[in-house]
Amino acid sequence: MSTVATHLAPAVSRPGWHGSPVGARTGVLATLAVAGAALSDMSFLDHLEELRDRLLKSVVAIAVGMAACLTYVTSLILFLNGPAEAAAVRLVPIDATEIFSIYFRVGLTGGLCLAAPVVLWQAWRFIEPGLHRHEKWYAGPFLLSTTVCFAAGAGFGYQVVLPWFLKLQAAMATAVHYDNTMSALSYFGLLTTMIVTMGLIFEMPPVVFILSRIGLVNARFLLRNFKYAILAFAVAAAVLTPSTTDIAPMMAFMAVMIAVYLVSVVVAAIFGRSRRID
Repeated sequence: MSTVATHLAPAVSRPGWHGSPVGARTGVLATLAVAGAALSDMSFLDHLEELRDRLLKSVVAIAVGMAACLTYVTSLILFLNGPAEAAAVRLVPIDATEIFSIYFRVGLTGGLCLAAPVVLWQAWRFIEPGLHRHEKWYAGPFLLSTTVCFAAGAGFGYQVVLPWFLKLQAAMATAVHYDNTMSALSYFGLLTTMIVTMGLIFEMPPVVFILSRIGLVNARFLLRNFKYAILAFAVAAAVLTPSTTDIAPMMAFMAVMIAVYLVSVVVAAIFGRSRRID
């Protein structure tokens, strides 16, 4: 690894890395090469074993969180009914087994939220062998910032985006004299998807912060690929918007993604730097 680092260090640390597209591509390739050299001591099966171990620990954490949430699932459901009640939406279980699905969905989503720090830590531990010694010090900031941002995103989805969508639906239903009634399972499908998706979207700034500090991305790179990001956001919004083809919720998802992406560009511009070799 030392030989590879010696040959690639000038390409990564030379002046103008951030300003030149060619230099940026060279720097990223050099970084990937060094990371590959750092991991070359592990065989392919070792990588699979490490991945399996991290996934298993994440699944166990989610299962424990889900068990804890199922203990208080009725209180959680009553709490999550809040946006529907505020928008005067009447929730009705339609199918015979719908209520069981609601209990399970709420318990699973709660388990995912509770286990988020553990899952994020396992993700960090998986990529850590490819980092330099001074870059491993970002473990604490990574875990703290991603956990806080996931919680903020989940809260934003519950407190802002979901109420906006329900009030829009209520206004449209009232305009044509329809009862403002919704399947309970459909509501909780929308709610849980909104919470988890917004939590993941809000992970962009802290992840970009770490990547920009390491030197893998910079603001110019993010802006240059903005058009591709918009395309990816449009596809993601269409896929993640549950049980509907309406344009309003899709646009809401997409607008939040674009806004958070632009915040990430600012983060990269402020905190980004070239990657240096130990």
